[in-house]
Amino acid sequence: MDYKFHYHTRKNWINDPNGLCFYNGLFHIYYQHNPKGVIWGNMCWGHATTKDFLHYKEEKIALYNNSKYDSDGVFSGNSIIINDTLYVYYTSVLPNHPTQSVAYSIDGYNFTKYESNPIIDTHSEARDPYVFIDNDTLYMIIGTQDKVLLYKGKNPFEFEYISDLIEFNEFIECPNLIKIGDKYLFKYSSMIHRKDFFFLGMFDGMHFKIEKEISINLPDKYYASQMFKHNDEIILIGWINKENDNKPYTGLLSIPRIVYLEDDLVKTKPVKALEKYLTDNKIIDNDIIEEF
Repeated sequence: MDYKFHYHTRKNWINDPNGLCFYNGLFHIYYQHNPKGVIWGNMCWGHATTKDFLHYKEEKIALYNNSKYDSDGVFSGNSIIINDTLYVYYTSVLPNHPTQSVAYSIDGYNFTKYESNPIIDTHSEARDPYVFIDNDTLYMIIGTQDKVLLYKGKNPFEFEYISDLIEFNEFIECPNLIKIGDKYLFKYSSMIHRKDFFFLGMFDGMHFKIEKEISINLPDKYYASQMFKHNDEIILIGWINKENDNKPYTGLLSIPRIVYLEDDLVKTKPVKALEKYLTDNKIIDNDIIEEF
């Protein structure tokens, strides 16, 4: 039995969702993908489109690991739309040498890698850029072995380090920072615990101050989620690290959730097209249970 609500590729490996956005009338979902097998490796950005998060179309590969600086993998990152151009940021990898790079598109399907990539080289283990605009300022955050680095953008191609956003005693993957009401929601994926952590707090343009940790009821093997805004709604999608015996693919993406603030509590609900499938605040899809 296959999955009705959880997107997966027709075949081969899928993991972290990347570059999530609404662009030119469609939701674009990019993701870590191995087009050559059902195990992790040969990381590229796969691509799917949807109008409602219920019916998906698998598109051609968006980014290949075919440049010198990303020959060992096009790793995770996000996207931002500036002046009708879609910019995607990702960790470009040479063996033992991750850097941060950017590509851009005017249709969401065909990308041009910036000729001066990589745009950031920390000369250390750093990954998963997340770019956002706050108070008319362009920012980027990047996860490292013990902190999140904060950069300010002069334009979509030039960023300068300004501070350590926040420190943790562990390796931080897939950090996100997004405004929710009059607060900010910060999340990261923990390499130690293999789960996602969420915090509500304040961002002053230099640092994120935690006010409280947030608990979101997520399915088993959920990891590497990403948040993006559409029509003032925050949508959250994660990877479900699930082996599928006797199937031509490995891994799925989670049900997209709308994240919202209610009485200083962070709550989630399924996107509108999936609300009718709720039973007792759950959506059951084959052997995956998502609770809201």
